[in-house]
Amino acid sequence: MDGEGLDSAALEEARGRERPKAVYCVPTIHNPTAATRSAKRLEAIAGVARRHGSAIIEDDAYGALPRQAPTPLAALAPDITWHIATLSKCVTPALRTAYVVTPSLACTLRLAAEIRAMTLMVPPLMAFLASRWILDGTLDAITAAIRGESAARQAIARRVLQRLEFQAHPEGHHLWLTLPERWRRADLNVYVRQSGLSLVPSEAFAIGSAPDVIRVSLGAAQNRAALGRGLSLLATVLSHGPSALSSIV
Repeated sequence: MDGEGLDSAALEEARGRERPKAVYCVPTIHNPTAATRSAKRLEAIAGVARRHGSAIIEDDAYGALPRQAPTPLAALAPDITWHIATLSKCVTPALRTAYVVTPSLACTLRLAAEIRAMTLMVPPLMAFLASRWILDGTLDAITAAIRGESAARQAIARRVLQRLEFQAHPEGHHLWLTLPERWRRADLNVYVRQSGLSLVPSEAFAIGSAPDVIRVSLGAAQNRAALGRGLSLLATVLSHGPSALSSIV
């Protein structure tokens, strides 16, 4: 990966070595890196998948958050892309409803049969509520409010953490923070937990070796004031080395 997420050249190399049948990606506000791919990068990824006969599984959980969302892969390569759009990130985690666009009618019928085999059906009341909110504009209003709150919290993070290195989308829910050289993930987890903070280290998302990076969720705090206090505490901890914060027992 790079600053835009999945690297098409690396995908080409991996495709020749591993011969995968499908490519899974989160193109907009990637979790955890917050990377968002450009249209040019998406076209390159679609080209690699098409050349090698791989399906694309596009997990667009955050696609509704940006005011100017990029064109989805499903629009660039509709014949090979399974596009998944969930409401849990842009509306509420309590509404566990997602919509899937498949490459063909045959794929739709196959997916419907597999859903019936595993879960019988989507909860009808949830499906009704989601559809009603889409039709009457409620969903757009909720998403706009969440987008505004996310933007405000990202502004707080940029102000409080301005001396630290991190990646974030200005309308995203989280940021991807590189630890100063004096810190390692294992040491940091001990100190932040003692301080009442909870962070997600990079190994939770990695296969094999992981960089000294942490994901910081900005949506978990009850309000902006609590978020500011938590981020200030994190910035204070990161500004000192582990030895400076050690307790003598």
